[in-house]
Amino acid sequence: MHYKGGYTMENCDEIRMEIRSCFVRTHEHWERNGKNWIARITGLDEKYGYRREFLEPVQLGREKVFLLKDFHISEIYEIASISRTGGHIGVKETYLCTEINETCVVLEIISQEDILEKMCNRKEDVAVHLVHQLLEIVRKDEAVKLIQGVN
Repeated sequence: MHYKGGYTMENCDEIRMEIRSCFVRTHEHWERNGKNWIARITGLDEKYGYRREFLEPVQLGREKVFLLKDFHISEIYEIASISRTGGHIGVKETYLCTEINETCVVLEIISQEDILEKMCNRKEDVAVHLVHQLLEIVRKDEAVKLIQGVN
């Protein structure tokens, strides 16, 4: 376990979620009465870092599940499971869907650098995001000098 923002967090390099028919069961770190979400990363966002499409869980009996059709190989997902009490984070990371087979959906952790690289086909989004990051580090006039120095 490591600490992130005052919370304890488990090491979750890979998540496997069981497939049942056309449904995907929640992962092992799912907090039963916690704040949980799975969101597909669709781009970059100035305020939140990433644009997300939150997957809607479906109630199946007593269990929350997701639709199998919402998962796609090579798509990036943010997965979070946070306890409402006790300060425990089961998981809060970004993952790449690497495999969907007969029994499970396999998600492997992906770094921020790899996410940016995968989004290079959306160069304008990456450029805007990087400029905003730069402006948080240096003053506007310093940023202009740095940009002019590149040419």
